[in-house]
Amino acid sequence: MDSGYLKRICVCLSGLIISGIGMYCIVQATNVGIGAWETFQTGISLKTGILYGNCSVMVSFAVILIDVLLGGKIGVGTFCNAVLVGKTVDFFHLYCDILPQAQTLPLGLAYLIIGMILHAVGIVVYMRPGLGCGPRDTLMVLLAKKLPNVNIGFVRFGIEMCVFLIGILLGAPYGWGSVFAIASTSFIMQAVFKLFRFQARTVQHESIRDTYRCIRGLS
Repeated sequence: MDSGYLKRICVCLSGLIISGIGMYCIVQATNVGIGAWETFQTGISLKTGILYGNCSVMVSFAVILIDVLLGGKIGVGTFCNAVLVGKTVDFFHLYCDILPQAQTLPLGLAYLIIGMILHAVGIVVYMRPGLGCGPRDTLMVLLAKKLPNVNIGFVRFGIEMCVFLIGILLGAPYGWGSVFAIASTSFIMQAVFKLFRFQARTVQHESIRDTYRCIRGLS
């Protein structure tokens, strides 16, 4: 494989691990409330007894299926995202659980802020190689295209409120941290993107077919 292409893959995987570490920080704030997708996946984990990371993987593949049905472009990075972020959370929980569960709102908010910043940095790193957008981000973009008269921010908010409410119905804990996470995620992400001068809309992502053709051409 061409060294340039191998570098792109390594950069993508590095970004996903950073995002996974951010997710681990967020999940450690569960007792004071966490973000929408995290609440949803925590609810599934509590109902089924399945590890949080495995629930994240299951949800990610379900969203990928929806993306495909809606005509979304799925890349190698999309599948890597589906597996690696959730399993990074499980790795830290099982083998190096260095952060205690937050029991107070100030500590929980600190975990959330650190986690959301790391998650956003990870997105910048993993998206730059253009190997495929994450399943949830792909869904947001696809629905925004289906609803051209609706602001993409409202589309994201609508998706997150739906999965958040389902998570609550499944028994996931929630609190002021949830309100903070849902309200501030977009702002923190935009600030990180601006800091790194990253424009997500300008990235041209490869589909799996594109990647296969590229690797075949280099062999």
